[in-house]
Formats: sequence, C-alpha cells, structure tokens
Amino acid sequence: MPFSIKLNLAAESPITFDGWIESSFGKYVPKGTAFAKATGASGPGVIVTNGPMFLSSGAPLVVGSRVAPDEIVAYGAANGDDIPYGKPYCRFAPMSLE
Repeated sequence: MPFSIKLNLAAESPITFDGWIESSFGKYVPKGTAFAKATGASGPGVIVTNGPMFLSSGAPLVVGSRVAPDEIVAYGAANGDDIPYGKPYCRFAPMSLE
C-alpha cells in the first residue's frame, strides 16, 4: 500500500534552490532521479530521490531560496518496502566538473 511522503533534504549545509526539473513530477521515478536544480557550497548540482517513488509536487520554493538541511522540498508517495526508513527521502548531489 502506498504511503504519502514529504521529501526532506539530506545536505551538510544549506543549498540554494535553482528550479524544478518539471519532467520528473507526476510519475513514478527510480532511486537517484533528479527533480530540482540547486547550488551548494561545492557548486551546482541537483536534488535526487533516495528511493523509488511517485513524485507529485514540489514544495512552495522560489528560485534563489535557501533550503536548510532536513527541510521539505517535495511531496510524493512510495510503497512500504521502498521507503528509505530513518533516512531523508532526497539529497543534494553536486555536479561533476569532469
């Protein structure tokens, strides 16, 4: 049975929200799916899911907003077996400069 979830952010320090990746919402996505662009202390990156889930909507963030660690950034649903219990539902992933 699916459960509603609030995607709380795993990050070591606040990040700056740079916009949504709209194509990620309104569907089931695998673990590691990028759904937002952001900038952290190490530079640009994306916010990715920590488990498979249905992404329904983003939180009411505006471009340039500072997002604190553990803050809710999106909403969705996941099956009980797929929920990353005891862990944040999403994380900031810096972009590789290679």
